[in-house]
Amino acid sequence: MELKAASVDCEDGNFSRSLNDLWPLDEMNPKKGRFPCCIVWTPLPIISWLAPYIGHVGICLEDGAVLDFAGSNFVNIDNFAYGAVAKYVQLDRKQVE
Repeated sequence: MELKAASVDCEDGNFSRSLNDLWPLDEMNPKKGRFPCCIVWTPLPIISWLAPYIGHVGICLEDGAVLDFAGSNFVNIDNFAYGAVAKYVQLDRKQVE
């Protein structure tokens, strides 16, 4: 069996997409817990009652899945450790290089 390399002609400029092109994000859906490209926050029981600025933070992927660093070498996906998301901030992907 003989393998042949595929030839790709990229000198004519037909490639309209580059590595920095951004695809459209899904809509935010708080009922389903989907927050694309966001930083999310939730209060910690009792601690946040005494100091409201203290809470638990997670980050979200482009599809809206929440990544939650809940312990040593343990990451929850779509299972926020301390309850539902209370606040979120969407990041601007155009500012990232």
